[in-house]
Amino acid sequence: MDINSGAAGSTRYMARTVFRQVRFPSLSRCIVEALMFASVFFAAGYVSLGHGLTEMLAPMVPVVLTVMLCSVVSGVYRSEITNSIVNIYVHSAYGFALASVAFPLVALWLAPAYTDGHFVFLFLFATFFVTNTIRPLISGTDFMDGGGRRGN
Repeated sequence: MDINSGAAGSTRYMARTVFRQVRFPSLSRCIVEALMFASVFFAAGYVSLGHGLTEMLAPMVPVVLTVMLCSVVSGVYRSEITNSIVNIYVHSAYGFALASVAFPLVALWLAPAYTDGHFVFLFLFATFFVTNTIRPLISGTDFMDGGGRRGN
């Protein structure tokens, strides 16, 4: 009987794949992206809910942490991913999909006032576009790579 077959083998393969994806950003990149997510959170909260800065600080921390961890799990910070702009966009979309599921759950659990449909939509919409604009700029990607495997 093969030890890598069945549920145990599938679980082991999935754990190895996820573990290989996980890379944390450098401190400076982490600070820039966390500030970016926090700014989007504040803007969405102010525009859609009319909340002030001080009342948004407490719920902002777990939301930014959740979105950052979804990016970490997506593998967008791996060095071989940042070599291609297409790879950055693919992994950013994967991380965004994870964050789109995790963010409303965290908000529902910790701060139910932030589960308003207008806020959730505005936050996720702005996060997607701001992330995909800023992330390639701060990752040091070659914009002329064409997305292929061959070098320029």
